[in-house]
Amino acid sequence: MILDEIVERITGRWAASFKAWAYLSAIGSLGTISRTYTLLDITYKQSILMALAVFIISSPFYLLLSSTLLRKRYTEQLSLARVFSFYIIFWLTVAATEIILTVYVLHKTAYLGPQLFAPLFPDITGIIASSYLLAEFEKNRQDLSRLAFAQSTLTKTAQESHDQVIAERSELISAIHNSVLYQLDVLKKQFSSIRLGSKQNELQALASELEEYSTNTIRSLSHEMAKDTDTRQPIDRLSFIGSKKIKPFTASIAPLISFKLSIVTLLVVGSFHELSLNGIRGFIFQIVLTLPLLPILFVGEKLTRRYSGENLLKGSSAFLLTIFFCGYLTFITAFWLDLNNFHLRHEYSFSVFAGRSLASVVVTSMIVTIVEARRRTLSELVAMNEKLQVNLEWMDNRSRELRREIASILHGPLQGRIAGVVMSLRLLDSNSESSESEKVRRLQEIEELLSTVISDVQELFKVGTHEPEASIIIKLINLRRSWDGIAVISWSVQPEVFAAIPSVSFNALSEVLYEAVSNSVRHGGATSINIIFEVDPKLLTLTVSDNGAGIKEDLTPGSGLHKITEVGGTYQFTPGVELGAQLVIHFALHTLGAISSNQPSTTLEEK
Repeated sequence: MILDEIVERITGRWAASFKAWAYLSAIGSLGTISRTYTLLDITYKQSILMALAVFIISSPFYLLLSSTLLRKRYTEQLSLARVFSFYIIFWLTVAATEIILTVYVLHKTAYLGPQLFAPLFPDITGIIASSYLLAEFEKNRQDLSRLAFAQSTLTKTAQESHDQVIAERSELISAIHNSVLYQLDVLKKQFSSIRLGSKQNELQALASELEEYSTNTIRSLSHEMAKDTDTRQPIDRLSFIGSKKIKPFTASIAPLISFKLSIVTLLVVGSFHELSLNGIRGFIFQIVLTLPLLPILFVGEKLTRRYSGENLLKGSSAFLLTIFFCGYLTFITAFWLDLNNFHLRHEYSFSVFAGRSLASVVVTSMIVTIVEARRRTLSELVAMNEKLQVNLEWMDNRSRELRREIASILHGPLQGRIAGVVMSLRLLDSNSESSESEKVRRLQEIEELLSTVISDVQELFKVGTHEPEASIIIKLINLRRSWDGIAVISWSVQPEVFAAIPSVSFNALSEVLYEAVSNSVRHGGATSINIIFEVDPKLLTLTVSDNGAGIKEDLTPGSGLHKITEVGGTYQFTPGVELGAQLVIHFALHTLGAISSNQPSTTLEEK
């Protein structure tokens, strides 16, 4: 997998690109200067002119080869054979240029090994490393740009969704106030007119009008809202795909020392280079130079990995200190070998040995640094994608759940109770044996019943735009969101529950449900949990059922169950459940209003 990624990077649009070649030429020219100065016994000025001439002469060859062998790198992935063919041809071109200048311009003897094979590994590994680093930097920048775009779009979309739900709820409630409650108030006035005027013959007409109102207005409105929940379009997922201009992304890159890759590069590339220059003696010399660096690189890797992620200043200091000690130790080791008469035929100065070691460590460490940065970015992208899916599902469902809630209120508490009023009117009209005073008294009771219907519905729909969370449905959506991907949570709510639960108790109830779900998942291994809300004149009952392993015989109540009693509830487990467990929780309705003042709330998002 890693090898495939490396091949993809060095055969893409950055394969031997101009930037990669420019970086390599700058470093390679320093190598040419130090090597020709040591090898050909010429002055530093001649070595610099030699390196400059090699660069100028090889430049047209680079442009020619890059426009022929690599011309399609911007539009398609190149083959590895084509890329390496370019490397080999260009290496031979540079080496041949140096040899020709040595023989015909400097009139010196050319050395096939030192001048042809000594630059082979440094040049090829250098251009591969440059191409790979440039490709990784670009990939990381693109991914960070995509991540920043998705994050900003998610924040904007969440706010828009929040505002949309609040506006939609306000519009629905306003429409209900303007139609449903207005018509109810008109009907109530008709009651008063009939009762005060003793127009008993109009009872049948009023009952028919109420029944028609229940059918045509309330039922159609609730069905329309319930149907609308299935026709709303989900948020467009493609709107989160894009890029955003970001600040310099180097701050997201923590400098790391590479122990293994640095040692491999020093032993393979450095030893082969010395072997080409000085034979087997040079090979041994390079190995001896590398061995003292092992503890320095090992400690440097540990320190940079320990501190770079936490504090960039500490990580960078550890990185620079490691580089300094590697260069200093290489200088001291080369000096010690020279004192002990371990001389080479073509021997660099001590500072050049130190510089070559430093270049190897820096390049390999840069590769590991950018690879680790890419891994972090990819991890953040995966986490962002998961968060995006959860948030989008939540935003898609939020409006639907609220509309279902309002539809269930219209269909249950309102339409059902009006049907009871209609039935009472018809019974009163059909009872011819009752006295006038008895009918007036009964009519007054029915009027009072209708008044309670109006006040209850007004209480249900008193939510304003400043109370976006004033619904138990929102708490249930948040609960499902917090366990998304771990357990599937469903629920069923009696319409009467909406009127029975005060909003001040929502946080405490959601805490209790969170602990109940947590117990089902963590202790029972449940993957599916169902919550049923039921209410009677005195009790609110929450039934939590799961498909887990059931209840242990030696169950000891933990903090989750204690949470129920802390907020004034009672609980019991239903015995004899065939699959999983069933927890039944009871709350006295008269205590629900005081729950929030007894226990500090913690939102599900904080968990």
